[in-house]
Amino acid sequence: MWRGLDIAGTVIEHVVREEARLACEGAVHGLDSLRELQLHGPVAGAFEAIGLGVQREVAYPSLTPAQRKRPDCLRCDIVVTERPDLRVSDALEARRRADSPTLFEESRREHTSQPEDCLWLEVKTVGQFTFTNGIPGPNRAYSSELIGSVMRDAVKLGKDARIEHGAVLVVVFSESREVAEHDIAIAVRRSLDRSAPIGGVSFSHTPIADRIGNAIATAAILEIAR
Repeated sequence: MWRGLDIAGTVIEHVVREEARLACEGAVHGLDSLRELQLHGPVAGAFEAIGLGVQREVAYPSLTPAQRKRPDCLRCDIVVTERPDLRVSDALEARRRADSPTLFEESRREHTSQPEDCLWLEVKTVGQFTFTNGIPGPNRAYSSELIGSVMRDAVKLGKDARIEHGAVLVVVFSESREVAEHDIAIAVRRSLDRSAPIGGVSFSHTPIADRIGNAIATAAILEIAR
């Protein structure tokens, strides 16, 4: 079902609602002032609003039990399931349940989704204009942040054999849609030059209140090629 889901459009629709809420509140700061982890909430809300399940900070499915116990183990920002009541199946828990089948365990099994059936999203946000020490201005690390994050996350998702449906979601705040699409295209090209497994790319845009120089929010979906 994930190939038929307009992920970028779904996220931008929710951004539009959040932007309208901020405007009604007369907020001084906009979505482009949020830190990356703070943006995960609105992104998760976009999928929950259309009836999908969402889990955040999920360990990558191919990790061993020992690797999962490490505090620095690889975790995916957002994992989307087909229903709100479904959680991503853990291989270790699944083996344990198989060894001790009970009615309760059977019920739990019915409410899990295999990693191969889920949508795994790494979320990155980059602003052309940002706050530095509380002062708004051009983001001098804009290009390196955009290129580096795209490449690193694409490689992480592509390396895990159990992730069938993965994508990097890049939310870019910029002065225009042309700037966003041009710069994302460069990031993708640089990543492909370094063998990052990026397939299709799609965009969706919406105007936002220009508080610090950013007038457009762009959601770009970079699909991972299997």
